[in-house]
Formats: sequence, C-alpha cells, structure tokens
Amino acid sequence: MRIYAKSADSNGDKEPLYEHTRNDINVGRVLVQNLPFPAERKERIGKDLDLIMACHDLGKAATGFQTSLDTHVPWGKRHEIISAAFATNLGLPDRIIFSVITHHKSILSSGKDILGCLPDAELPFANHIYPIWQQMATEWYANLSLLKEEWLMICKHIHRMDLADKVGLAPLSSNILDWLERDIQADTYPYQDREYFSLLRGLTMSADHIASSGSPLPVSILRLSDFKLTPYQLRGFQIAASKHKGSLILRAPTGSGKTEAALLWSQLNQEYNGRMFYSLPTKASINAMYLRVKDSFNDFNDEFVALLHSRAASALYSLFEENGSEALINQQRARSIAGLIREMYYPIRVCTPHQILRYSLQGKGWEAMLSEFPNSVFIFDEIHAYNPKLTGLIMATVRYLVERNATCMFITATLPRFIREKIEKEVRGIQFIEPSYSIDSDRMILEKKRHVIEAIDSNIIGNIDLIAREAEKARSTLVICNHVPTAQAVYTELRKNVSDTILLHSRFSHNDRNKKEISLRDRLPKILVATQVVEVSLNLDFEQCFTEPAAIDALVQRFGRVNRYGARNPAKVGIFTEQYSKNNNIYSENLRHKSLKSLTSLSMPLSEEDLNYAADQVYGNGYDLDDQIEYYEGLEFKPLKQWERYLTAGVSKPWIEDIIDEKEGSIELLHEQFQDENSRLREQGKYIAANSLLIPVGKWALSQLEIDKEQDPWVLLGFNCRYSENIGLEIG
Repeated sequence: MRIYAKSADSNGDKEPLYEHTRNDINVGRVLVQNLPFPAERKERIGKDLDLIMACHDLGKAATGFQTSLDTHVPWGKRHEIISAAFATNLGLPDRIIFSVITHHKSILSSGKDILGCLPDAELPFANHIYPIWQQMATEWYANLSLLKEEWLMICKHIHRMDLADKVGLAPLSSNILDWLERDIQADTYPYQDREYFSLLRGLTMSADHIASSGSPLPVSILRLSDFKLTPYQLRGFQIAASKHKGSLILRAPTGSGKTEAALLWSQLNQEYNGRMFYSLPTKASINAMYLRVKDSFNDFNDEFVALLHSRAASALYSLFEENGSEALINQQRARSIAGLIREMYYPIRVCTPHQILRYSLQGKGWEAMLSEFPNSVFIFDEIHAYNPKLTGLIMATVRYLVERNATCMFITATLPRFIREKIEKEVRGIQFIEPSYSIDSDRMILEKKRHVIEAIDSNIIGNIDLIAREAEKARSTLVICNHVPTAQAVYTELRKNVSDTILLHSRFSHNDRNKKEISLRDRLPKILVATQVVEVSLNLDFEQCFTEPAAIDALVQRFGRVNRYGARNPAKVGIFTEQYSKNNNIYSENLRHKSLKSLTSLSMPLSEEDLNYAADQVYGNGYDLDDQIEYYEGLEFKPLKQWERYLTAGVSKPWIEDIIDEKEGSIELLHEQFQDENSRLREQGKYIAANSLLIPVGKWALSQLEIDKEQDPWVLLGFNCRYSENIGLEIG
C-alpha cells in the first residue's frame, strides 16, 4: 500500500506521493539554479524551496483525498491546509508554511472575492478549531503509518533526516493568520518580507505545475551571445545597436533589419541568468515573430523560445497542423507547451505587452516576475501603436524593470518625437540610434524612396472599379480598410472581378484566421483586403496599396507592407480622402485629415526621412487633452508607481480591467452553424480544435446580436448574423 498524489494516467498507474514530491523538488532545484541572483541568495532560496516542496502535498494522505483519486469525485477539502499544519508541527518558518498553504489558493477573502481564496472554516488556529478541520485531521491520521514511509523517503532526498520522526499536525500560528489577512499583512510586515514570501510562492507554483505536466526539466538559461545570428554584412545602425550597453531606442525603416539589431543588442545586454521578452502589438505579428526568433536561436525542439498570448495554444496547434500529424497529438503538444509558457520554463518569450502587464499588474501567477524580470532584456516593438493608457502602463512597467537591473529597447519604423521624449523622461540615460547618412550601408536604406502617395477623392466603396483595374496591372495589391464591414463589402465587390482575392480581419474564427495567416507566408494573392490586423510586423511585400485614411503612424505601418525592401521602383499608394463608415471612428477625422495633408504636401517619391518629418508634423503637440489624461492614468497607476506599498503576498488581481475599458475588448462566441462540430470535437477530446471555432466579437457589438447565453460557450444565433470562411462574421 502507498500514498498517492495523482490519479491514474493513461496506463492506469497512479503516482505515489514520494515520486511526485521528488519530481517537484528536482524541478524546484533547476528553477533555483536559473535564478538571476547571487550564489548566496540562491542557496538560501534553494533550502527554503526544498522544504516547501517536501511538505506541500503531504495533506493528500487524508483518506478522503485518496478515495477521490479512484472515484474522480472531488474531495471538497483543501489538502494544502493539512500540509501547512504538518509544516507547522515541524517548527518550520512562516515563509515555508505560507508558500505551502497558498500554493493553490489566494489568501483569505476581503469580502468580495471569495472564489479562489482559502476557506476560513478549514483553517486550524489554536483559538478556533472548526469541526470541518477535525474531520480533515481524522482522515489524515488514519493513513499515518503509510505516510511515515513516504515522508522518510522525502527526508532522505532533501538530506533532512532530522525531520523524519516529526510526523503530526499542529494548529497554525497567529503570525500565519496575519499573513493570510490582506490589510494586516500590508500594515504589519515590511516590503522585503512580503516580496520574499511572494518569490517563494511563485517558485512553488511553477515547480508544482511543471512537474505535474510531465515535461522534461527546464533548460538552463541560455547565453544569447553563444548564438551566431547574422550571416550577412551588418549595417551601421545594427553595429551601433550591437555595441550599445544599456537601454536603447532604435528608429529604422521597415525591412531594414530592426529585429536583427534588437537581437544583437540583447546578446550584449543580457545579464547573469537574464531572460528575453520580445513584445509586439498583435497576435498575428507575434505568431510570425515567434518563428523568426526560433530560427535565429536554432530552437527547433521547443526548448528555448515560447509564444505567449491569449490564443497561444490555438496558434501552436495550427502551426503543428502543417506537419500533418494526428490532431490529438498536436493538441497534447500545443496544450503542454501553452501551459509551460506561463511558468518559469522558457528563456525567451515572444509576447504581447499585455502578458508583461499581466505580471506587473499582479494578475494570476504574477509572482514569477520576481524571478524572471531581473537581469532580463525587454524589446518593445512599435511602442507608438498602443492607446495612450496602455502606453502609460507600459512605461510605468518599464520604470519598474530598469530599477531591477532589466534593460529595455524600443524599436520602431516611425516614432513621433513626443513619444520619444516620454520614453527618455522615464528611462534615464536611454540612448537613441537611427541610420546615419555618414555610413554607406545606412545611407543606402535612407535614400531609398519606396512609395509614391496619391490622394484619391471620395471613399473606397466609390472606387472599386479603379482598384480592380489597377490590380490587374500588378502581381499583388494590398487594400486596407478601417472597419470590418467596410472590408467585407470591398472584398465582395472586388472578388466579382478578381477571383484571387482574400479577406483578412479580426472577425474570423481562430481556425480560419490562422489558416489565412499561414497561407500568406507562402504566397501573396492578387488582392488582399484587410483591416489593421495587417499593419504590424507581418513580413509581407505587396507591389501597390490602396488604403482608407488613418493616423500617420498607422499609415506608415501600412506602407511598410508595400515595396518592403525597396528592391523595386517606388510603389503606388493610393489614400482615399474619405472614410466610408461614419460610425465607430478608430482615428478622429481631424487626425486623418492632418495625416493625409502632411503626406501629400511632401515631394514624391517619399524617403524615410520624409515619413518621420510628417509624423512629427502631425503629432507636433503630442497627445490631445483627453489622450494626455489617459496616458497619465496609466503612468501614475498607484500599484505600479508605489509597488512596495501595494505588494501583497498571496493575492492576484483582475489585471485586465486596468487595461481595457468594459466597452472595449472582445468576447469569443460560437456561431450556431458550428455547434454540432464543436460538440463532436469536444466529445473526442479535441478541445483546442473546438475552441478554434470561436469568433472574437467586440463587446460594443453585443447589443446588436442575438446570443444564447445559456450555452457554454455563448452561441451566436443566425437571426442577424452570417458566417463564412471567406467573409467571416457579418453583423446586420
């Protein structure tokens, strides 16, 4: 007879408590070795973590928990509370007991957020013992003789035989109660203690999750400088970036090698056991950059580089599908990797800034940042692409990072001067690099004139025939609209004339959108009609472009998908003077007008210097009053600005609420035509494939839709919306 920690696997074997605990301890030891701290600090953390992992699952010896492993009916009680009582009986310090008791649940509820918090009635304090605790203790003691055998083996593994005979439970101390009370903790304990408790808790949770996943031990943090990244001749600005020690702003034309410059910079600036975070604005750009960075670091076995965003599992699943392997194998691999990405497993992550803010705004699992952010390098691509509040939150986070020996780089094709000044204000000593006319290799890209801008009167719908005629003369044409309904209407009309026309926007199912993005990597269609999803970091190179009017920085990004490398004669870019849709403006009419006026006033064809000049003209006065207020709301966000005061160990927050207004963002819905397929896939265990049928819909549009909210996920009824793989979701 044995005590078991996990239910039966696919082979019908349950995992004994000792083997499970040993794996947890071993993973924890690797995580400690990967910490970016001095040896003496790592030694202390290692000793503490050994004890935490040794004790954290001992409560599973209770008969009720053991029965649940066979019946698959939840025990309904918290095994980690018994484990904490065991650690208390050993006389272990509060920091050990706190990590043990909170490695699954948050500390006690403040009254509003009971879900996910420890249950007060199960906690055994000397001055109040509830009947439920007495029942839990009775069930645990019933298996005492078997547990002693497991505990003896655990003590041998951590070389603590002095603890082998101390087997029992004791009431939790009043100090632990103080740690579990939010207000009391913040008022009682200094920041250094709260930070250390949080650090240990983060390591405990990551070690537990990684070990439970059955994955190999995490790899050592790689030295980025060990990789040769550039087989070609470097440009002057790339050499300058590769030699710059410290935080940096790089402005260089699209397609000139900014990414390579950033990776070279990261090789020099990575400190001891530091990681790399490469942040981009959109999921599509991240998916493409993930493959690019993997190739740069020769990561063909998913050891070093991870893809991190809210749909990472779905994106990975689609990438694996290209290999033609069986769906369940793809799903298992994608889910396993997606789970590990959020743990302290991968040295390099390609992500949205939201995933960095998830940590700094203390979302679930935020404690990992205390181990992962120090000494690391952070690359923020196209910082100007975010709304003012998000930009402010990013800059507040950057301020936190540089205080902890992290180094940051901002790379962009177009950086309005006022944004540069805000970065320089928050990151003291940061340097600015751009290509120089005095260096031959730089001058070549600066003198390239890739685009000829032409203003076209009226709106895009009124010029369908013009676009179709011009598209016949070119191999590839990009058409960009500001709104999904406009893009759908343009696509429908153009496809009547040009059959090789593809539509790309945000309102496709994840499955259909992933397929479209993958196909674009292989071949450009005659016409691609798209929304803003095409703007950032997709490595596309069209011969010409027609676009609705937009803000200057968005327009420059659109231009970057046309004659990308300047290898052809200057490409035509037609900008319509009017936006077709009069509703839901993404860019104000004034900003659209100023941007178009600034561009068309320049001599043609345009140089990169012309584009930067135009951006500074348009944004000469910086944010308007409303945007300025939003920026400072983010920059001065108290939990970030006053980090030490607001840090509470064992608490996570609904971080996304601090980024997205309740009217913004999207929710994922299932169209009724996919219900049967969704059910079939779920019955087969193909959950990622089932979730890939979901369609993101802006929250602002929900009032226009008929939705069955009794279903999970919510189901879109076809009364006023249609869906097809070519057009996506049509509303109205």
